[in-house]
Amino acid sequence: MQLRQGDLFWAMDIEFVKEITELAQPISSKSGDKLFKVGDPADYFYILLKGSVTMERGKGKWYTAKQAGELFGWSALIHRKEFAASATCDVDSELLKIESGPFLALLESSPINKALLYEQLAKMIGNQLLDVYLNTAS
Repeated sequence: MQLRQGDLFWAMDIEFVKEITELAQPISSKSGDKLFKVGDPADYFYILLKGSVTMERGKGKWYTAKQAGELFGWSALIHRKEFAASATCDVDSELLKIESGPFLALLESSPINKALLYEQLAKMIGNQLLDVYLNTAS
């Protein structure tokens, strides 16, 4: 499975992106599959390749990942021990599942790529928060 140097991996060294690809486990999920729930150990994160996955907390939808290359389950990347939301596939979806421990160790080996990744992650989270705000403000 080859990752694109799209949004999340923009400007990162191609060899580094290949190393990330080696950590990624391709996953096919069916509509209705629960990928994780609030309180589950945040030991991995996902990258959406195709499909749609909704994050929810409590009784309400929080955010829907629907763009190829979108990362979710980012609790695993900010050193949270548990997921703060639940994730459910809205349709049949293709994903990459990446264990956070080896991924974070790889980031530590490359400070430049680590900085680039967290810059892109901050932009992605900011866009998600803006989307949530715009959808709840109306």
